[in-house]
Amino acid sequence: MLSDKRRKKFYIVCYDIEDTKRRTKLAKWLCNFGVRVQKSVFEAYLHDADFQRMLSGAEVYVGRSDSLRIYELTMSAYRNKVVRGEPFEYEPFKDVIV
Repeated sequence: MLSDKRRKKFYIVCYDIEDTKRRTKLAKWLCNFGVRVQKSVFEAYLHDADFQRMLSGAEVYVGRSDSLRIYELTMSAYRNKVVRGEPFEYEPFKDVIV
């Protein structure tokens, strides 16, 4: 069994940033850590240290009237998602051994 520090966790990152320049920079930053699944939504599968680095970098682009939300999901919750419209082929848990 992997220790908590080595175990990856799954995150949904959503944002609403008013300023176009900051919004674009935030999206580029998040591309370093996850996959963009909608215009303002990313999915990321990260170790704790990478999550902290992602969060620290993302906070730079969030102003007073902006919003950044990050949700941690279990594998079960991720696999039970409902998707409508164009499917996006991405399987973040393919390297997990249960």
